[in-house]
Amino acid sequence: MRLSKRIRIRAGRELAPLGLTPAQAHAMKVLSHAERPLRMAELAARLEIVPRSATTVVDDLAARGLIERSTCDRDRRATLVALTDHGRAEFRRIRAIRQSAGAQVFDRLGERDRAELLRLLSLLAKDGDEAHSCARRSGS
Repeated sequence: MRLSKRIRIRAGRELAPLGLTPAQAHAMKVLSHAERPLRMAELAARLEIVPRSATTVVDDLAARGLIERSTCDRDRRATLVALTDHGRAEFRRIRAIRQSAGAQVFDRLGERDRAELLRLLSLLAKDGDEAHSCARRSGS
């Protein structure tokens, strides 16, 4: 956990000049991977936060021109959000910053050690995904 915290702190320091919080950067990441604009409730679920918190994040990003809101054609009550062109460009910068922060930590490992770490982390992530999926099916 200390390693994860070190990476987050380093990335946070590097994101600070962009004026973004980790929550905003995470929302941009989720939107960058979405194949379509997301409903606010869906964005909140993917971020694992309450909808009111997602609204705050979206408000801040929209004010900076990084995301845009639109109304769903099928349900006029639903608000959709997506990255703007400026938001996509800014997210590419964020991704480069995060990769650099991670590389600074992991470059100390040799190629074999990195491959082993990736294998182990993939196993843990897979187990976590399966456990999370089972919890959702059982209603937990």
